[in-house]
Amino acid sequence: MRKDDSLFRDICERARDLIQSVAADGTFVYVNPAWREALEYSPDQVDELTFVDILDSDSRAHCQELFAKVIRGEPAIRVEAQFVTRSGRSFPVEGNVSTLEREGTVAATCGIFRDITEKQQARAEVDRLFELSLDMMCIAGTDGYFRRVNPAFQRILGYEPGELLSSAFVEFVHPDDREATFAAMAQLAAGLPVVDFRNRYRAKDGSWHWLAWRSTPPDEFDGIYAVARDITDERRAQELISQQAAELERSNTDLEEFAYVASHDLQAPLRAIGNLADWIGDDMPESAPESVSNHLNAMRARVGQMQRLIDDLLAYSRAGRAANATQVVDIGALVKSVIALIGPPAGIEVSVEPEMPAIRTERAPLEQIFRNLIGNAITHHDRETGHVRVGARRADGSWEFSVADDGPGVPEEDRERIFQMFQRLKNAEGGTGIGLALVAKIVERGGGRVWVESAPDRGSVFRFTWPDAVAGAAPEEN
Repeated sequence: MRKDDSLFRDICERARDLIQSVAADGTFVYVNPAWREALEYSPDQVDELTFVDILDSDSRAHCQELFAKVIRGEPAIRVEAQFVTRSGRSFPVEGNVSTLEREGTVAATCGIFRDITEKQQARAEVDRLFELSLDMMCIAGTDGYFRRVNPAFQRILGYEPGELLSSAFVEFVHPDDREATFAAMAQLAAGLPVVDFRNRYRAKDGSWHWLAWRSTPPDEFDGIYAVARDITDERRAQELISQQAAELERSNTDLEEFAYVASHDLQAPLRAIGNLADWIGDDMPESAPESVSNHLNAMRARVGQMQRLIDDLLAYSRAGRAANATQVVDIGALVKSVIALIGPPAGIEVSVEPEMPAIRTERAPLEQIFRNLIGNAITHHDRETGHVRVGARRADGSWEFSVADDGPGVPEEDRERIFQMFQRLKNAEGGTGIGLALVAKIVERGGGRVWVESAPDRGSVFRFTWPDAVAGAAPEEN
């Protein structure tokens, strides 16, 4: 038995916890070295102390009451107190106090304590964060009740903490969301966290708030830690955006339907006017004045111009509306097919750089862009001979395409205006003022941008960027 006592004493001497034994009269029977070091007493000085001497004034009455219970033989008691060192510094401790019995009677108490200064500091930091958080933070039990809520609950929902703690939290949940809430609780009970779970909570004023939750499974104390963010305004904004998108979709559909109807209703009279002009020309006698023939030709030209305007308006209204399947497009081959379709006059040369890319994209939008840019460069050239060059280069993860000409150029003050609807240069003839606006609309819908620069000598360079979906993809097989 003495060997066991010696081993027990050796363990106490080596322990880092503060170990003390107090006799029934309150004097110390034993303290270990860690205790003496923490409280700054020598062995001789300990002999002159009672346990009350090492307690601060706020802890004495409570600890004396607990000491009396232990001396009477009650089981081990959990204790939290403030110890005071010989120099007057106090620090918090927590521990257990139990009885030491000799021959069936209580001989002394045994207490094992630990300095919890760092623990309290950490707890204070957590509490501070808990109090200051803009989000709603809580600790809930597996019984379905809140154990603790932070001030954000009161600020957002309007309840006093006691009102929230006294009722099962599901009572605050919207009836339509309760089943999903129970399912989330079951997930937590199975040991799985809940991330971005959303339900509605009733505020004190009767309104409903959408909350997005993140929760951890119960810990050893059956505590569920959860954070909720009020996303009510976000949900309202999303609903508003959805409504506006639906209204815009309806508006675009109505506009497209109107464009088709207007096209049909306007083109039929135009065809009739054109036919009348042809019939008048066929029936006109050779002796008719030359002025009549000139007026007739002017009428035919105006009808043609009106027809082009309607076609351009229809193309502009449909630009970017229908999404086509992507494919690997050989841009060089596409541009050459556009040039062949346009059929440049004999004096105008259109060349394509040899190193053109192949990218995965929708073919139709690019074809429309090149047709308008190359067509404009030819149509608005101010000489019978000229050169149009189409090129490409890499630029910030996209492709930058260019259509350069040696025509009259675009004055600096007009370089932004020409991409707007019905805007034409003073010296431009035959256009409708929609072609470049159509190019800008298609490019922007595709995620790029378009602009015009001056050429080094004369003329202009139209540039636009286009996303590169598949870098270095092989050209399509013809």
